[in-house]
Amino acid sequence: MRVNVTYSVQLTEIRQIVQELLLKIEDDVEQINELFPAIQESINKEQESKAVQMIEACRQNIVNLDHALFDSKNILNGYQQATLQLRNIAAKGTKEENNNAEGG
Repeated sequence: MRVNVTYSVQLTEIRQIVQELLLKIEDDVEQINELFPAIQESINKEQESKAVQMIEACRQNIVNLDHALFDSKNILNGYQQATLQLRNIAAKGTKEENNNAEGG
């Protein structure tokens, strides 16, 4: 069962967190790539039940991969929104400083 966990981190940590998720995704992709030849070999050897088990393992890896990609996308979307807000705040502050300097 999957659950969503929410916790706060420093904005500067976001890239590292996503990189770690991507490494996990890469592991899942490698496992999927390793399963395909083994599945084909099992089918050639008429070991259908073994092939079915490996296909199910492959499907589970694909599910894990999809969840991790979805999480990565959501984290990066949140990161983009936060950095955009910070840029807008900084731009607004600069504009107000310029207005005060001109009016003062």
